[in-house]
Amino acid sequence: MAVRSDFYTDELIDAIDDWQAGSKDKERKAERLSVASEHLPDHYRGVPPEVFRQLRANASLATGVALDATPDFVSSWTTSIEVAKHFRETDQDRTKALMIFRRRPDAGDIIIDLNAVYADPDFMETVHNAEERLSRKFKGIEKWQNSQCEVVLNETVLANDDIISLGAFRDLSAVVPTIGTPHVPEVEVRMKLGLPPIDQHFWTSPNSADNGIKNAAERIRAFLKDKRLWPEGH
Repeated sequence: MAVRSDFYTDELIDAIDDWQAGSKDKERKAERLSVASEHLPDHYRGVPPEVFRQLRANASLATGVALDATPDFVSSWTTSIEVAKHFRETDQDRTKALMIFRRRPDAGDIIIDLNAVYADPDFMETVHNAEERLSRKFKGIEKWQNSQCEVVLNETVLANDDIISLGAFRDLSAVVPTIGTPHVPEVEVRMKLGLPPIDQHFWTSPNSADNGIKNAAERIRAFLKDKRLWPEGH
């Protein structure tokens, strides 16, 4: 199989590996990725009809929901909603509400479509050749490859209409009205009752998510107004 070091350069391989190795310092990593991939043909920046991203509810996201404007910085999205659904399944996620956003990107939003990179078998061959030549391992690439079906997108502002599902490991009726608010985890309740833990996510339909987010936004705004933290005139 041909090794294409002139096409998949060391700089590009290193930039992809750096991106996939972790989420810290994403703006710098994205800039490296953009520069290192600018020589690639246009289909490496192809525009998928829709992409998905799962976010864990927190105070910042709750504020975005209240304002109907959630900033999203340079980040990875996935072309697979199933990947988005199962992205966070650790113990700490069992006490959180989770959201799936859907985005319909434009051409200017695309930094690189990693699906296109991994669709070419020459890429991994070139990576392995570079590892041998440089006596190093590209751990981010080796760990993830295309398992997350990633598309790296520029920053944007997400609207509440972009939220297409709410999820949790517990009863969503306890989650939706109080997104980001501490609550007694159902895991603890089930343990006290001698019941096995819930071991999978529950996800709402888009219609249920829409109703839940409207309800949550109203409650968050009322809370902020009560605390005099809501801007005048809103």
